[in-house]
Amino acid sequence: MLWYKAWRETRNVMLAGVAAMAIACVLIIYYQQTMRDHADVPMTYVAYIYKAVYNSVGRDIFLILSIILGGGGLLQEKSAGTVGFTLSLPASRRQILLWRAMVGYMGVLAIALTPALVVPFGSRFAGQNYSLIQGLGFFALWAACGALFYGYTFLLAHFLEGEYTSILIAIPSLLLYGAATSLPWLARFPMLNIFDIVNGEGMSFFDERLHVLVGPLPWIALLTMSLVAASFVFVAAQRIQPRDF
Repeated sequence: MLWYKAWRETRNVMLAGVAAMAIACVLIIYYQQTMRDHADVPMTYVAYIYKAVYNSVGRDIFLILSIILGGGGLLQEKSAGTVGFTLSLPASRRQILLWRAMVGYMGVLAIALTPALVVPFGSRFAGQNYSLIQGLGFFALWAACGALFYGYTFLLAHFLEGEYTSILIAIPSLLLYGAATSLPWLARFPMLNIFDIVNGEGMSFFDERLHVLVGPLPWIALLTMSLVAASFVFVAAQRIQPRDF
């Protein structure tokens, strides 16, 4: 029952997110020749897909939706006036929160997987080719980075009341973080820059000339990000347990 409730609460964003990502990918593929013909520098189809999907429009859609999916919780239900029903269910607050976190993250994974499937399949209809392996590689990067964005917003949602407060705080704070990683003393540690990891830019596992993933993915960094995201959810559960509604 808890999973179904969480699904009902998040399905509109999930389904709209998957649809928006799929439509964006289809349009990018459909207009690929026109866009490449008008590019300042000649580029291959693979480079075009990378720049449009994995380093621009698609990436931005994904990160924003990851934040939006993480912005719900009991405090937001309190603002909406529905928390009484939720707390009357035969389940602990921790169970309610964990199911919400898991179902919401399934949405993050679904949106991350969409371009990995749509781009290789749609490319064939455009007479082009894009490797499914490349798509799955970027899916792994997006899954871990998206988990961190999702978990961070989820944590904020259990500290801040207001239906959209956590989202409105998460977006500028993450942009500030991105700006901070460009500081000279932080730029020496590229694995601290999630915005670069999510698309491979400047990383040893990414070929800047061919615009493809070429080496083993940074699995330790990806696992660390996933664990940090899980710790955010754990802290949120601890925070909400004694809360008086």
